[in-house]
Amino acid sequence: MIANYNYGVYLAESIESALSQSHPRVEVVVVDDGSKDNSLEVAARYPVLLLGQENHGVSAARNLGARRAKGEYLVFLDADDVLDRDYVSKCLATLLQATPSVAYAYTGMRCFGEENRLIMPRTFDPKALVHESFVNASALVRRTAFDSVGGFDITWVLGHEDRELWIRMLSKGFHGVLVPEPLLGYRRHQASRNDLSRRELRHLRWRLRLSYPSLYWTKLLKDPLRTLIYWVKFRRFLLRR
Repeated sequence: MIANYNYGVYLAESIESALSQSHPRVEVVVVDDGSKDNSLEVAARYPVLLLGQENHGVSAARNLGARRAKGEYLVFLDADDVLDRDYVSKCLATLLQATPSVAYAYTGMRCFGEENRLIMPRTFDPKALVHESFVNASALVRRTAFDSVGGFDITWVLGHEDRELWIRMLSKGFHGVLVPEPLLGYRRHQASRNDLSRRELRHLRWRLRLSYPSLYWTKLLKDPLRTLIYWVKFRRFLLRR
C-alpha cells in the first residue's frame, strides 16, 4: 500500500518497485492524500487500485488502503521510497516461520538520493524498542495483528506514527522479527516530512511515554515534574479531539 501526498515526481519509481516484486501474488493499492501535483495522473498509468481522499494525513491514508486491500499481509510504502524485488518474498518467508505473536518482519535500509549509506537495525528486542526507533514504517505486517490494535492512530499527524504503532503492538503482546538485509530503499531529500525539530521530537517522546505508562514507568518516575507538565498538555490535547 503506497500513501502519497504531492510526491508525483517519485511515485512512478515507488509503484514500479511494488509491481515488480518476485512474490507472485502482490496487490498494489495507491492512496492519494489530496495531492495538488500530477500524482493522480502518474498513478493512473499503472495497474493498481487507486484511491483518493481529502488531505487527512499519512495515517488516515494508510488505514484507508489497508481497509480496501484484500491480502492477509500488509506493507506500507511511502511514495518516495522503493522496495527491493525480493522484499515481500523474504519478509513473508521469515514471518511464516515465526510464532503468531510475531506480527511483522522488518529489514535494513539502503539510503539513496542526497545521502548514500546502509542502515542495518538491531534484531528485535522488546526492551530496546521502548527506547529506540529501529523498525521502519514499511515492515510487512500480519493483517490480523494490524486490525486487532486498530491500525494507525490518525491523531499522530506530526510524525512517528509508525513508531507509535509498533509500541502499541508491543503493549498488546506483539513482537517483530528482523530480516538482516537492506531491502528497503529509503530516499533522502530536502522535502522529507521526517525532519523534525528537537522540540517536536521531545513532544513526541513524551506523548509516547504518557500513552503507554506501563512501558515507560521508569522514565516517568525519574522526572516527575516534567511528567506532570506534559500530562497536563496531553490532557488538553485529548479534550480538543
